[in-house]
Formats: sequence, C-alpha cells, structure tokens
Amino acid sequence: MKHCRIWGLVAGVFSALMWVLSMPPFEFAEAAYVAFVPLLLWQYTRPGRRLTVLVGLGTGWLSWLFILIWLRHVTWFGTLALSGVLAVLFAAWLLLVGWMLPRVADRSFVIRALAFAGLAGAWVVLEWVRTWLFWGFPWAPMALSQWQRPVVLQIAAWTGAYGVSFLLIYFNFCIAQTLRSRVVTKERKLWTGWFSLDLYVAMAALGLCIFVFFKSLPSRDAAQELLTAAVVQPYIAPELKWDETKELENLAILERQTRFVASLESDLVLWPEAATPWPIVGYPEMQARVEALADEIGKPILMGNLFADREAGLWYNGAFLVEPTTGLADDFYVKRELVPFGEYVPEPFGFIEKVVPLGGSFIPGTTPGLIALEVRGQSLQVGSLVCYEDAFPHLARASARAGAQVFFVATNNAWYGEEGGAPQHAAHSVLRAVENRRPVMRCGNGGWSGWIDCYGTVRDVLRDAKGSVYFRGGGSYTVVHFEEWMRRQSFYTRHGDWFVAVCGGLVLVALSLGWRLRRKG
Repeated sequence: MKHCRIWGLVAGVFSALMWVLSMPPFEFAEAAYVAFVPLLLWQYTRPGRRLTVLVGLGTGWLSWLFILIWLRHVTWFGTLALSGVLAVLFAAWLLLVGWMLPRVADRSFVIRALAFAGLAGAWVVLEWVRTWLFWGFPWAPMALSQWQRPVVLQIAAWTGAYGVSFLLIYFNFCIAQTLRSRVVTKERKLWTGWFSLDLYVAMAALGLCIFVFFKSLPSRDAAQELLTAAVVQPYIAPELKWDETKELENLAILERQTRFVASLESDLVLWPEAATPWPIVGYPEMQARVEALADEIGKPILMGNLFADREAGLWYNGAFLVEPTTGLADDFYVKRELVPFGEYVPEPFGFIEKVVPLGGSFIPGTTPGLIALEVRGQSLQVGSLVCYEDAFPHLARASARAGAQVFFVATNNAWYGEEGGAPQHAAHSVLRAVENRRPVMRCGNGGWSGWIDCYGTVRDVLRDAKGSVYFRGGGSYTVVHFEEWMRRQSFYTRHGDWFVAVCGGLVLVALSLGWRLRRKG
C-alpha cells in the first residue's frame, strides 16, 4: 500500500504538470496527448477506491488551481473553491477509470476499444455538464490545449470542441495500454511491441483529423475582405474604472485613443466591454457624447457597453452600435450569460456583495440580438459575445443559427493581471470560430485584441513594441471570410451537441460491459 501511494502521488504530480503545460498560456499542446498516461498506468495496479479519490482530488485541484491562477487577482477564495469543485468532477472520472480499466486491460482489442471510448465519452459528458452545473463554467475544456493547432481542430465543425477533447482523452488511453503491454509482456517484437493495435487506432484517429484539415482547406481565391476594424484598448485598471473621481479622466483616455486609431485606414472602430464610465443607454449625456465622437471621426463605433433603466433599477450588459449622423442604432445585444458574484449574486448567497461595484443585479438577455452593420456597401449581421460568453458553445451557436456572419467579442481582462488570463480567454474564441465557421473579432480593455478566421487560425493580434498584448493604445486588422462559408452554416451549427449524446451512449455501453466483466470475475 505504501508503494502504491507513492506511485499514485508521483503519477498525480506528473499528470497535473502536463495538464497545466498543455493549456494556454504555456502552449505545450502535445502534452495533452499523454497528460493522463501516468495516472492511467497507475490505475492498472488496482489501487483502492479511497486512494483513487484522494489522488484524483489532489491532481484535479492542483491542476485547476494553476490553470485558473490568474483568477486570484479578483478572489483567492473563489479560485481555491472553484478549483475544488472542478477537482471533484475529475476525481469522479478517475474513479470510473479505476473501476473499468483493470477489467479490460487483458481483454480483446474490441472490448478495450469500447471501454476506452466510453471513458473518453465520460470525460466529454462531464465537460458538457460544466456548462450547466451550478451557474455554468465550461472554461478550459481539453480541446483548448489545441487552440494553436488548427490541423487538429477542424473536426469541431462537425462534433463541436467536444470531439477534440474526446480524441485527446482516447489517445491517452491508447498510449497507456501500449506502454502497459510493453512492460507486462516484455514483448521484443517490433510490430506487436511498441506498435500495438491500440496505438494504430490512436494514430488513425489523429490521421483522420489531418485528412479533414486538408479536405477543409479553402481554395486560393476564396478569401474576401469583410472590413477593417480599428481597435481601442484604453487599458483602464479595474480599481480605477468605477472610481467616481476618475470618470471624466477615463472618458478622456477613451476618446483620445479613439481619435488616434480612427486616423488609421478602417471601416469601423471597436471598443471593449463596458467602455464608457456611464451607460450608453439611460444616460442621455453619455449617449450624446459618444454620438458626437462618431460624427467627428466619421466612422461607426461597435462597443461593449451598459444599459440602465434608472426608474426600474435594472441594468444590462451588452453590445451597441453608434453610427455617424444616425446615432445609436436600434439593434443591440444583451448579455445572456452573466458572471455570478460579478454581475449578480445567486439567491442562496444574498449576503455576499458583488465584485463589480456598479448598479444592482444585472438582467440577462434571452436572444442572440444580432446587430446589422452597414460596411463596404453590404449589411453584415454581427453576433456579439460579451466577457466570458465565448466560453459557452451554445451561445455562439445560437448566434450563428440566427444568421450571424461574424462574431464580436468585447471583454475586459484587466481584472486578472498580466499573466495567462487574457490569452487563455482568447483561446475559447478559436474553438467558437471553428465550430461555427465564422470569423471572430476581439477587443479587450487591455488585450487580448485580434481576430481569428473561420478555420481557427489566429490571423492578427495587437501587441506593443515589447511584444506584449497588454498595453494602452490600439491598432487595426482586416477581417476576411471565405466564400464557401459566407451563407452556409456548419454541421455543428445546424445540429448542435449531438456528439455529446453519442458520448453518453458510449458511457452506457462501457458501463454495461464493465458490469458483465465484473460478474464473470
């Protein structure tokens, strides 16, 4: 038992290390293919359930703590607690692995393949559950590790990002089984040693992704310019943004940076989340000032901003368009997924104050709220995602189904310091771009600002002279789309999370198989 505990501890530390390194901002994407191999090899030794749960909790908590370490700038307690909740889900998955894996280790390849698929499917189901559990936190699915590997990501246009997560977890099982077979059988023959059938299947699945990538490539002349966006990063610190004594100064910074970027050749200007010190709707003076600025620069301003119903005491976060001469557009977007304890306090925790010292509780939107943008003689339907909404697959999909041709993400990551929060957040936009075959424009208060094409390639990122995404200033980028996707929707956009349902079926098959093997001894 002492020997088993030591190996469990070592396996947990190595798996946690590789799990963290696979995620942005560390960018060691290949670690995701073997991250859980140490824990899987340990599970073959049949450790007890209690020990498995303890190691699972420790591994999960340590991994999530470092993945979400940037959140400590807002709340240490929240970071520790959230990591603990996510660790419970990981421990539950590892417990299922420990129950199933030793039973199928020496069975036929078909039985192993079904078991591995069921266990990988269980991982996917738990990722999907995180979208809805408590107040929803689908952050950092395993697929996020591949955000700079568009070759692997293309299957997401059919399966959603869940298909990429499934591939990575299944690959881990195949590698672990191959290594175990090599150690247990001490096989020296080339084709039945390292190159086991399990490994062949894993490589074939990866080869399928590569095949899909090349089949998905657009023709050379398919790219069409949609627009050139000038981006404003006012980079106002969160502790100053809502300081009443700094409101006019903050507004002056925003206007000065807007005039600067408006001098660049561009079709419109982008502002980040909650850009102005006062809401654009509900404060006529603020609306008039922004409209005057749009008239002055002669370009529309697409922004994240607030809506205040002062009589009813209701607040809304969303995206708005202000155009020259015509002013604030009638079409606007209201944020659908609010941040708990930031924009509202869940009912059981009414005694806790919101992190954001602004207004009362915000009210969520219920529709995609597309914004019609007239640019270059055409009308583009813009689907907006505010703050961390681009981490929720169903929100982007709903916008694409409603007719969005391009996504606009307005956010403020200045809350989380200058570490991994902004690039880790931006990586989710890559998944949404591939899933729905729609380009994504991003504008952050202090970064990450840039755009991603519909194949998940990061085409441009605004950086300062030192190469950092965190800076006050701005820049511009030209967004292109591909002709074949201008008026088409992806399979995932049309059919949604069908792959999660398939994974649920695979879990049931694996459980049934496990019970049969258990009865047989």
